[in-house]
Amino acid sequence: MLIRVNDKEMEFCGNILDLVLSLNLNPKTCAVLVNGEIVKKNDWESFVLKDGDYVEIVSFVGGG
Repeated sequence: MLIRVNDKEMEFCGNILDLVLSLNLNPKTCAVLVNGEIVKKNDWESFVLKDGDYVEIVSFVGGG
């Protein structure tokens, strides 16, 4: 199935946690929106992405 992640199309089948891990991102330092709605981290494993979903992943970076 085809989804869009941060403006890039990609083939992916699975849940949000699988997607985050497949992109080598740290789940503790990012937030995920699907079709403009924030998905709580507690729901990442049960939230299965569907064909055509638009996913935005934002990573938090410390600094000062």
